[in-house]
Amino acid sequence: MRFPAPLYFGEAGEPGFLLSSPMGYNQRVTLRSHKEEGMVEKERRRSSVSGDRGLAEGPRAEIEALREEHRILLKELRRLDKSLARLSLERAEATAVIPVLESLHALLVDRIHPHMLRERRTLRPLLRRSGLSREREIRAIIAGDDGVEKECRQLKRALQRLKRETDEREAIRRVIAIGEGIIEVIIEHVHREERVLFPRLEENLPSASSHPPRA
Repeated sequence: MRFPAPLYFGEAGEPGFLLSSPMGYNQRVTLRSHKEEGMVEKERRRSSVSGDRGLAEGPRAEIEALREEHRILLKELRRLDKSLARLSLERAEATAVIPVLESLHALLVDRIHPHMLRERRTLRPLLRRSGLSREREIRAIIAGDDGVEKECRQLKRALQRLKRETDEREAIRRVIAIGEGIIEVIIEHVHREERVLFPRLEENLPSASSHPPRA
């Protein structure tokens, strides 16, 4: 434990004393001792509470971190979705479409897939302990995580075909539709997690208020 630094003359809220005098030294020692005793007692009470709350606070913080990642990913997905919609309306050439779809593929590989893995590590143990993993709706939501790798492969193949068939209008239309479909599926999956999965998990976590501090 780190103890507070020695008090200095004139510190707010403390009696004054001369630092260089023997009495000043004794006052410093006495005051510091009283403060340390108070800190030990506060720490003891805090530890007794945190021991009870720790199991709940950890998962709650992890779920909130996943929510924050959702907000960031949704913003990027919607930006790409708007770009694809605009390119579709403009009947853009492949040279304009390919970079947007490559950005989507990179987002899937570099950020969304790792996010899904973090969700799996964080949520599945909680679901098993709470018994929620037996519910059909919850199982369907969790199964949605497993489709990201398949969607990555599908988009990669579509991009490769488009690069070989740059003059074919139908190929451009198909690959834009694939990209838009992937974005729609992921956004809907995130919304189901936010509306159903996370609230149900939080309902089954111990409440901090159910463990009052011990005397």
